[in-house]
Amino acid sequence: MLYFALEKPVDMLWFGEFISPRKDWKHLTRRLFEYEMMIVTEGELWIADDDREYHVKDGEYLIMSPTRVQKGTRVCKCRFYWMHFRCDALPSSVSLPPHAEYRDRENICSLAHMLLRSEAEHPRSVRSRYLATQLLLELAEGHGEGEKKLSQREQLVHSVKEFVTFHRFSEIKVKDIARELGYHEKYLSTVFHEAEGVTLKRYLVEERLSEAKRLLMETDYTIAEVAYYLNFPSPHNFSRFFKQETGMTATAFRSS
Repeated sequence: MLYFALEKPVDMLWFGEFISPRKDWKHLTRRLFEYEMMIVTEGELWIADDDREYHVKDGEYLIMSPTRVQKGTRVCKCRFYWMHFRCDALPSSVSLPPHAEYRDRENICSLAHMLLRSEAEHPRSVRSRYLATQLLLELAEGHGEGEKKLSQREQLVHSVKEFVTFHRFSEIKVKDIARELGYHEKYLSTVFHEAEGVTLKRYLVEERLSEAKRLLMETDYTIAEVAYYLNFPSPHNFSRFFKQETGMTATAFRSS
């Protein structure tokens, strides 16, 4: 899940509508420094980041987080609205999956058209920022908390992810989450693994690594400062962790 603090409008950078210009079109390869939202209205889009490939069909949206590599993976014919934006994750007020169907097509397209007009008249205006925020809220409608009654196991997994998100600057362990939520460590790990297909221990590593990558890409913090913010015992400890997980140094990652 993605978490956004929408008590104030998002920092919208660019918005537009794209139509693939030729039969052999494929999304370009680049580094993504901010979030990018793509709302597909025709055809299908094949795109990938550092971790996985996405197949986004008509009636679906995708929000990609900052990533070292964003690239098209297949030739495709499609039409979609796109928006680059920045937004804090905390304090979280809205959650939504990064890739899902959108519900109210007419309303989504209407908001997108208003945003296009607003950008044509007054780029990056307050009105545009509020329309962009409303667009995110409409996408979140039906995907956030409370849309359906979750089973006990689903609620437990959700609570685990929420705990990890709010403590992502700390070095947390499975036993810390189990103690906080009042469950046996082994039971919690089993439920999470069955639901997510990844061990909880591995999930903690990946979330911490993801935050490290974000800080390296989006800020000018030194390696030592990144290590400090993520509560590593020392910059050396952080550097060793990063190299072990990515195969490259933090410095090389930042400059790549």
